[in-house]
Amino acid sequence: MTLIKTYQRYIIKELFKISLFLLCLFSAFYIIIDFFEKLGDFLKYKKPLYLFIIYIFWKLWVILYQIYPFVLALSGLVAVFLLSKNNELIAFLSLGFRKREIARVFGSGLLILSLFGGLLLNVIFPKAAYKSLYTWNYKIKHYKKQYLIFNKQIFFVGPNYYLIARPLEPKGEYLGDIKLVFIKNGEPEEVIWAKQGYYIGDHEWKLLGVSIQKKAEMFKPHEYAVWKKKLPFVPRTLVIVEKPVEFLSFKGLLERYRFLKKVHRPYIQVFAEMVLKIYYVFAGFIVGFFPIYIFLREYAPKKKGGIFLRSIMHFFLLLVLFLLLETLFRKGIVFAGIGIGVWIIANLLMYILFF
Repeated sequence: MTLIKTYQRYIIKELFKISLFLLCLFSAFYIIIDFFEKLGDFLKYKKPLYLFIIYIFWKLWVILYQIYPFVLALSGLVAVFLLSKNNELIAFLSLGFRKREIARVFGSGLLILSLFGGLLLNVIFPKAAYKSLYTWNYKIKHYKKQYLIFNKQIFFVGPNYYLIARPLEPKGEYLGDIKLVFIKNGEPEEVIWAKQGYYIGDHEWKLLGVSIQKKAEMFKPHEYAVWKKKLPFVPRTLVIVEKPVEFLSFKGLLERYRFLKKVHRPYIQVFAEMVLKIYYVFAGFIVGFFPIYIFLREYAPKKKGGIFLRSIMHFFLLLVLFLLLETLFRKGIVFAGIGIGVWIIANLLMYILFF
């Protein structure tokens, strides 16, 4: 029993070391590319060096989030290949350990690192993505905040209202597809729909193609071609607080999903981001475990090079499949998300039942 625990600990330790090395290698590669791409602009704007350091710090976390599952999956395959190359794998087999036992240890290591690393990066990423973008565009390039915000639909939560609208110009003074919901005691009190809206000044907006529904009147619609009213928000407020969907934490996504569902607006993009954050913590495991199993199943001392190449091919095929399904799910194809879910469950069942 002690020998088994020792060999398990050794394999997981090797997996961890190789994962750490490859993460540093790939992160350094990407951050160096980004460094030299941004350096010319940074020097042009003549900003303090500490701002560039802050940007690089947060950008590094963004890169780690983007590459972690797939570098982890690749690390498992590299680790098992190095064990075979150094004749350690054949030593384990000579001691009576079965290939399935070794595959199970690798699977356990991948699953543990995938879960803990994925959860940690899921927590850090929203802040890191926003901070890196904010530092570069606001602090260094002095972009106006609306350039980042008003390329997507606005979603804003006020003290007693919700607002959804589509910006029609970068300053936020011209909005389209407006839906404003006033809330009282957690329930809709008044709903204002408008095809377009212009900001006049001093909180006053001119709305076109308006429909107003009030709870006191059983939400009976009242139509107006033109309607002027002081509203509780101004363009500057919307610009400062709004964040793109991918920058939100799971809690923020859940709040937005509940609101969009409550006011009967499309919520598939937000729902997809929520589900993908859950899938993220399993991505390293589901992409990496099967190629490792293929390598161990077909392993023979004189064929390890060819087997490794076949396993690498399986790795890249699974990687492309995962990224494809992820992209399709974000585009609103729900079956792609279901496909990833089934894939995760199948891998977990295979790992639990057969190893």
